[in-house]
Amino acid sequence: MTVFLPLESHTPLPTSPPFLSQPANTDAHLRKVIQAILKARRIVVVCGAGISVQAGIPDFRSPEGLFQTLKRDNPRENLASGKDLFDASVFNSEHTTSLFCQMIAQLSRLSQDAEPTSFHRVLRALDDRGKLLRVYTQNIDAIEQKTGLSFGVPEFDDRRGKNRAKGKALATQPPTGDIPIDQPPDPGSSTSRHSSLPEEIPRCIPLHGTLQSVHCQTCTHSFPLQEHLPSLTIGQPPQCPECTSLERTRQLIGKRRRGIGKLRPSVVLYNEAHKDGEGVGDVVSKDLMGSKGRSGADLLLVVGTSLRVPGTKRIVREFSKAVRSRVSSKDEGTASALSTDEESSIKAVYLNLDFPVPTREWEGVFDVWLQGDAQTFARMLQEEIEKRARARDLAVEKKKKRDEEAAVAAANAFEDSSSSSSSSSSSSPLITPKPGKRRVDCDSASSKRRKLILPLSPESPALTRKRQDKDVLPDLMTSSPLMIRIPSRRHSCYVDVPPVRLPPTPEDTPPSRYKRPFSGSSLPASELGSLTCSILEIGLSEDELDCYDALPVSCLRSTLVDN
Repeated sequence: MTVFLPLESHTPLPTSPPFLSQPANTDAHLRKVIQAILKARRIVVVCGAGISVQAGIPDFRSPEGLFQTLKRDNPRENLASGKDLFDASVFNSEHTTSLFCQMIAQLSRLSQDAEPTSFHRVLRALDDRGKLLRVYTQNIDAIEQKTGLSFGVPEFDDRRGKNRAKGKALATQPPTGDIPIDQPPDPGSSTSRHSSLPEEIPRCIPLHGTLQSVHCQTCTHSFPLQEHLPSLTIGQPPQCPECTSLERTRQLIGKRRRGIGKLRPSVVLYNEAHKDGEGVGDVVSKDLMGSKGRSGADLLLVVGTSLRVPGTKRIVREFSKAVRSRVSSKDEGTASALSTDEESSIKAVYLNLDFPVPTREWEGVFDVWLQGDAQTFARMLQEEIEKRARARDLAVEKKKKRDEEAAVAAANAFEDSSSSSSSSSSSSPLITPKPGKRRVDCDSASSKRRKLILPLSPESPALTRKRQDKDVLPDLMTSSPLMIRIPSRRHSCYVDVPPVRLPPTPEDTPPSRYKRPFSGSSLPASELGSLTCSILEIGLSEDELDCYDALPVSCLRSTLVDN
C-alpha cells in the first residue's frame, strides 16, 4: 500500500489508484516523512519540470505547458503536439529544424534569467549536510548548478573498447579501468579521452542533456551554446568551427573535402540515443550498489515528474527496489529511541500533484505519495532543517558557556589554593626539621605520647627580610637565646642555651643535632616578652623529656614551650 498524504488539508482520498491508504492523523504522518528524509544519509532525488515552473521555465504536459503553447503558437505547422519538436525527426526538414532552433534559443534565455526555487535551494541544504547522494534531473535548464551543486555527466570508462583499440599495447600498461574513481590518473600515464571517471562524480546528473552546450553532428565536438545563440535565434543551425578549421587545412594540403557539420543543442530528443548514456548508466549502477567502500542510496525522492519517459521510469523502479530492500547498519544495530516503525519504513517518496499513469505499473514502488506543490514541501523541509540547526547551535552555545564557567571556577579554586598555601608558608618556621631519632635510655614502649600545639609569637622585621632572600643562609648568631620549658619536670625551670652558628648545609639535608649542657638556670618571667623567634611544635613523651640531654638544632629557633 502507498500512503496518501495531501499537503493541503481536507483533501479527500482519490479513488485511483486503488492501492492508496490515508492515515488518521495526516499532519503527524507528514512530520514522520520529513523526519525520515532528514534521517537518511544517502538520498537520491529524481526530479522533473515541476521543480522549475516557479522559476519561469514552462513544463511540458500541463495545459499551459510547452507542448500546448508550441502547437498554439504555430498553427500553420499542423503539429499534433509540441512534442513533435522534441522528436529526432525534427532534423529531417529545414523548416522544423529552424523552429526547433528558435524554441531552444527562447528556452536558453529563460534558463539564463531563471533563479533557483525553494526546492533547488533545499537540495543544496541537504548537500551541505552531507545527506544528498545524487540528483538525477530531467530538466535541461541546469538551474541546479546555480545553487552550487556540481553538474554534468562523467565520461564513461569503456575498458572493452580501449582493449580493442590498443590491442597489445595494453600488455605493458596497467588497465586504466583499475584507477579508482576518487583517485586522479597519473599525469605521466597515457590515457585516452575516455580513460577514467573524474575525481568526483558530479552531484547533479542531467538525464536529458542541457541547454549549456551544442555539439557537432559530424565530429561530436562540443561548444558553449551562448557563443552561437544569435544564429539559433534566427532559426539557423550554426556551422561547426572544428569542421570548418579542418576543412581549410585539407584544402591547403590538397585533400578532398569532407563537408562541414552543423551544431545542434545538446539535449536528448525522443527516439534518439543519449550521447552520454553510458556515463549516466555507470553512475546509476554505482549509486544503486555502492562503490569504493560506500553504500548505495538509502532513500528515494521523486519530485515534479509524471514519469512518462521509459529510461527515467526504469531508474526510479531500480532505486525503489534498492532502498526498500536495504537496511543500513545503523538500523540493524541500536536504533534511536525517537525512530518509529513508520519512519523506518519510509524509503521511497513520490511528490507531485498527480499520480503517474498507468497506475498499475507503480503499485508497490512508492511508500508515500505527497500530493501537492514541490515548493510547498520544500519550504516545510527547509523550516525543519533550520529548526534543527538552531537547536544544534543553541546546544553548542550552552556547552561553550558551561565550559567557560567551569574554567573560571577552576581558576578561582587555583587562586584560592595558592593564596592559602602562601599564607600557611609565611606562618610556618624558617627551618622545618625532619623527625629525627631521639636517644631514649629507658623503656618508652608503654609511655603515652602527646603533642603540644604552641601559639605563634610575633616575628622580627629583620627575620622577615632574611626569609625573603633565598640566597642568604640565616644567621642564628643575631637571634636571641633559646628559652624552653620542660613540662614533665617536677619543678618548672628554664633552659638557657646560647646561640650556635650553623654550618652551611644543603636545604634538602636534615639539620645536624647539637648537644648543649643543661645549665639549670632560669629566666625571669618578665623577660619572656623579649623573645622574638618563631615557635616550633615539639612532640615528646614524658620519658623522653626525663632522659633529655640534647635538642635538635631547629629548637634553637624556638621560644617557650608550655603545657
